[in-house]
Amino acid sequence: MRQFDYIIVGQGIAGSLLGYQLLKADRRVLILNDESIPTSSAVAGGIFNPITGKNLDKTWLADTIFPYFKDFYLSLEKETYSRFYHETNLFRPYANEQQRRHFLQLTDEYDLDQYISLVKPNIYTEVENPLGGLYTSSAGWVDVPLMLEGLKQLFIQSGAYQAEKFDYQALEISEEQISYKNFQAPKIIFCEGYYASQNPYFKWLPFNPAKGETLIASMADYSIKEIVNQGSWIIPLGNQQYRFGSTYVWNQLNWHTTPEGEEAITGKIDKFLKTSYQIIGQQAGIRPTTKDRRPFLGNHPVHSNVYVFNGLGTKGVSLAPYFAEQMLNLLEKNKDLIPDSNIQRFYSLYSL
Repeated sequence: MRQFDYIIVGQGIAGSLLGYQLLKADRRVLILNDESIPTSSAVAGGIFNPITGKNLDKTWLADTIFPYFKDFYLSLEKETYSRFYHETNLFRPYANEQQRRHFLQLTDEYDLDQYISLVKPNIYTEVENPLGGLYTSSAGWVDVPLMLEGLKQLFIQSGAYQAEKFDYQALEISEEQISYKNFQAPKIIFCEGYYASQNPYFKWLPFNPAKGETLIASMADYSIKEIVNQGSWIIPLGNQQYRFGSTYVWNQLNWHTTPEGEEAITGKIDKFLKTSYQIIGQQAGIRPTTKDRRPFLGNHPVHSNVYVFNGLGTKGVSLAPYFAEQMLNLLEKNKDLIPDSNIQRFYSLYSL
């Protein structure tokens, strides 16, 4: 039997950042990852934005998590010899006069000066902005596939990675030990994203997964460096390529791209983009969103050494670094989790 301190199932954003934190703490970690299945992390837009929604809501825990993940990602870039963190900021042109008045009223009511400034009309020539708009600082995007590949190589070099489809039938749990095939560890953490719906230990949690599609476009005459968002968004990827997104579908959970998805995105993009473009790619994923829009962290109600780290949803790149540290402190020091993230809030849903 090969001995480890922790076994992690899944190498998406959650599993990767937790594995990284545990390795930094000099723990023996084994990450088991099924490379044969599609994942939402592999196609994630990776946007981080402190102010979101029709009512300019401040992202949950924004004042805490945004300074944290910036330092975290910049440090991780150096360690993985890659550049995946892009703080581009975000421009949100007003769609109409009603929205302009609504947003201005909200900026007066709420203390958003730390993040938002006003943009005069017609600053940008490539998009419709006759009324101006809002400029959000501390926003940007993470190249999630690039980051995960860098971490995968780090895990491989550390002897902490194995490509394998997890077999729940082969898992043996005792009070002191987890045994899986020829591996043993005191604790196991499931970080499976959408596939937790097939996990016999955690499928009772109230996930609310949402399918999302994005497009890759080519534009020769577009020079805006910021993310632009007006119903749909445009992310500058470099080399005259851009990501358009995204859709939300709750009733057809599959990994297939659709003409309807493309039409839904381009229909919104065409309302504000003045530059011609060519669609050169399309991707689909299933977000591990939850009923209450809060993450799932903690241990199983019966098996105290079986854990979950999941449910990061649409804000995975913003939440994952901070909550990976929360999980580290739970696993290593038994520190309390933020109640809104602890799956104890749903223990009443569990039945033997």
